[in-house]
Amino acid sequence: MPPAHVIVGTAGHVDHGKTALVKALTGIDTDTQPEEQARGVTIDVGFAYWKDTVTLIDVPGHERFIKNAVTGASSIDLALFVVAADDGVMPQTREHLAILQLLGVQRGVVALTKTDLVEPDWVDLVTEELRELFADTFLSTAPIVPVSAITGAGIDALRTTLEAEIGAVTARRDPGTFRLPVDRVFSVAGFGTVVTGTILGGSVRPRDELVLQPQGRTVRVRGVQVHGRDRPEAGVGLRAAINVSDLDVSDVERGDTLAGSGYFPATYMLDARLDLLADAPAILQNRDRVRLHLGPREVLARVVLLDAAALAPGDRGYVQFRLETPGVAAHGDRFVMRRYSPAQTMGGGLVLDPAPRKHRRQRPDVLAILRDLDTRGVEPAAGAEGTVATFLRVSGTDGRTAQELARLLGAGVDSVRADLQGLVAAGRSATFEDHGADRYLDDEAWRELCAAILAGLAAFHQAEPLKAGMGREALRLGVAPHCLQTVYDAAVAHLVTTEQVRTRASSICLARHQIELPAELQVLQQRVLQLLLDRGAAPPDEDQIPALLQAGATDVRAVTEVLQGQGRIVRLADHQLFAVESLQALQQKLTAYLQEHGQIEVSAFRELADTSRKYAVPLLNHFDSSGVTQRDGSVRRLLVDSSNATGKD
Repeated sequence: MPPAHVIVGTAGHVDHGKTALVKALTGIDTDTQPEEQARGVTIDVGFAYWKDTVTLIDVPGHERFIKNAVTGASSIDLALFVVAADDGVMPQTREHLAILQLLGVQRGVVALTKTDLVEPDWVDLVTEELRELFADTFLSTAPIVPVSAITGAGIDALRTTLEAEIGAVTARRDPGTFRLPVDRVFSVAGFGTVVTGTILGGSVRPRDELVLQPQGRTVRVRGVQVHGRDRPEAGVGLRAAINVSDLDVSDVERGDTLAGSGYFPATYMLDARLDLLADAPAILQNRDRVRLHLGPREVLARVVLLDAAALAPGDRGYVQFRLETPGVAAHGDRFVMRRYSPAQTMGGGLVLDPAPRKHRRQRPDVLAILRDLDTRGVEPAAGAEGTVATFLRVSGTDGRTAQELARLLGAGVDSVRADLQGLVAAGRSATFEDHGADRYLDDEAWRELCAAILAGLAAFHQAEPLKAGMGREALRLGVAPHCLQTVYDAAVAHLVTTEQVRTRASSICLARHQIELPAELQVLQQRVLQLLLDRGAAPPDEDQIPALLQAGATDVRAVTEVLQGQGRIVRLADHQLFAVESLQALQQKLTAYLQEHGQIEVSAFRELADTSRKYAVPLLNHFDSSGVTQRDGSVRRLLVDSSNATGKD
């Protein structure tokens, strides 16, 4: 399907006639700066409109302005590659060709300019030279059209050729969320700040709320123009001018990104696949300082080689860029890398993870992940679910929400959620609700977490066979200390639902765990329980029980823990143990009293329970926390009219 709008970008060596050619095609002089007009050299990116559906971007050819050339080339659909017949192939001819290759440009037309300055035989020789240069590049079969912007020769033929190639351009895939890298910013009297760029995804309308990244500033859209005309909406592939409020010109820099809220946050690290040019000017060493071009943004970075000691010209490797200033990127973005000094193009590649952890070198597990994220040769739609699955695997037990994955991919939440649901249906992902959003985990990470919980409980039961269970938080710290609380709770809930574990209050045990007391301790257990039943609302302190029963303190402690784990006794204070039956009887008395009198003070409850204040206050606090009563100043009132708080929690 052809696109609704096509961006055509010029490329080629300085003074090879790019600007004159654009003027001949469109009637527009893209050299608008006084210095450009005085020197006859394009310094910054220029723009011209051709018909209603084509924008021509004129990029500078001088090596000192390659940074601006990358800005222009980063968003084009079709290259208009310009070579002067009198000069032939020059240094920036090769560099611009390499940049277009690295940025993944697929189609192009070659204009052989200044043919009025040479003989026809010379045109044939230069054409043959270009065919050799373009071999094994995207221009290998591109049409080469001889032209002269001065005499007009060949301009009509070039225009016809361009129209045919424009018609063959494939529409850009829409990732689904708005993104516009800023390549120009200026102020219009009466309107304020205007930014321009090519929309790489989604659409924008007046009154939309966007975020300027990497600053994280929220702005509102006042108006949208395409080709100088107001539009109610502008979508993917269009060059748009967006009038934004709440922003001064000084607040915006070339390379900033306007994005939908919650997308494309700033990053200081990138994992990437890097391809060095065959004629790269130097060997790349680990931790070399480089210039990284992410669309129109240039950032300085250190490059960490993850799978090699060094990269020679023509080599490919996986790297991590450590950025000195924040960048903005998504999985699948292309970049160009240049030497720090002298600034020469060395290579480029593909962003694999825009928000990675810091890696150590030569890690097989890291390299395996990067290979899975490397989507070269895979259509985005075909590789999307696999990429989502890989990012889940990278996240381990943290998992990710659809929104979090969409940020990494620069994609719409709905499409990412559809991929995630496909993974769940295929048994490759687990999912659960986390604060109103669905969180997804790689199935292997989920199974490993559940297995770790079960193994931790098994080890605990083996070491403490007389304890009913261990604390849930103690278990988490022991088996998954870095696991998100919500993920751990979801795993425990899953194990409860599948009847693999049991929980009681803050403790947890294996479902199959049964306490088997020796015969003598079974007898002691009954004696302890009977003692607590006999004393009712005034039981002995825990440390008094061994003397009263003439039993060892260790044995008494063991059986009380078993009784508590079984839910047959309740600990109300550090040293106070009550039989559940005693609490149930007291609750019935208290409920009946409150139904008749409406409220009760501590002194009245003490008499009702036939106990002392030492026990009355902890007991009333227990009934408050159990949902039986509610404290109102110095009195308690009935909160429920049913017996629902037996202490068996």
